[in-house]
Amino acid sequence: MEVRRILAATDFSRTAEAATRRAAMLAKAGGAELEVVHAIYLPPLAETWRKLVEGEGITEERLRANAAERLAELAANTAKRTGATPATRVLGGKAAPALTDWARESAADLIVVGAHGEHLLLDLFVGSTALKLLRLATVPVLLIKQTPPFEYERVLIATDFSPAARAAANFVARLLPDADLYLFHAFEAPFERQMVYAGSDDEVVDHYRRLGEAEAKRQMDEFVATLETPERFGRKVRHGYAPALINQYAAEMGMDLLVIGAHRQSELAAVLLGSVASHLVTESRTDLLLVPSAD
Repeated sequence: MEVRRILAATDFSRTAEAATRRAAMLAKAGGAELEVVHAIYLPPLAETWRKLVEGEGITEERLRANAAERLAELAANTAKRTGATPATRVLGGKAAPALTDWARESAADLIVVGAHGEHLLLDLFVGSTALKLLRLATVPVLLIKQTPPFEYERVLIATDFSPAARAAANFVARLLPDADLYLFHAFEAPFERQMVYAGSDDEVVDHYRRLGEAEAKRQMDEFVATLETPERFGRKVRHGYAPALINQYAAEMGMDLLVIGAHRQSELAAVLLGSVASHLVTESRTDLLLVPSAD
C-alpha cells in the first residue's frame, strides 16, 4: 500500500505543531496529499451550565470558526516551512473516533498526531488517545514525541514474527525508502521463569537460553525472507523483557523512529493493546509508528 493521503491531527499545541511538520515532510517526500484536521467537541451539559457556557461565547459554531482560522494560519506556516501546502478541516466529535471516521471516509493511509496536548477542554492527543486511535483506526498511526522534526534515518522495527509485524515492516519500508531499517526481537527461553523459581542451576538456565537464542535467530531469518524487500533489513535478537530492551537498544543505536505492529481487536473483545505496544506508547522517547493488522 502506497501512502497517498496523510492526515495530521492538531489541538494547536507545540507537539501537535511538530506532528504537522512531520506529516508535511512525509507528504512532500512521498508526493502524498496532506490534510490538517482539528476536532471540536463540547460534552453534553445541564441546561444551567449550557446557558452559562454559551453566555461566555463558548458555542460549537464559535469554536469551529476559531479553529478554522487557526488551521488556515497553521497551513500557511507549514507551507512556508516545508513546501507542502495542506488542506484543512474541522471535525465534530471526540478526537479519536472523529479522526478515525474521517480517515476511513477520506481514504487516508496514515494518521500523524502529537504525543501531548495542551487544551484541557477538548479531547487531547496523549498516549491513551493514541491507544484508542490504534484500536479504532484501520490505518497506521504515527505518534510524534520529538521536536523539531528531522529526516528519519535509522528505524527500529520490533517484531514477534507475526503477520502484524510483517505488515509493519513492509509499511515502513515503503514509507521511508531511504532509511536504514533494523528488526529487533526480544526472547525468553521456554519455561525460563519456572526454572529460575524452581532453583535450577545457572548452567542449565544458560543452556536453554542459548537454545532459545538459536531458535529466535532461525525464526528471524525465516521472517525476513517473507518481507517485500528483505535486503533492506538488519536484524538483532536479544534475551530479556521486550519493552525495556526495545527502548534500550533504540537508545544505543541512536534510532529516530520505533515501529510496532499490533493486532486489531474487536471493540467487544479488547480494551487495550498488547503490553509491548502499550509500554512503548507511554515510555518511548522516540517517535512511534503503530501499524494495525486485521489478522
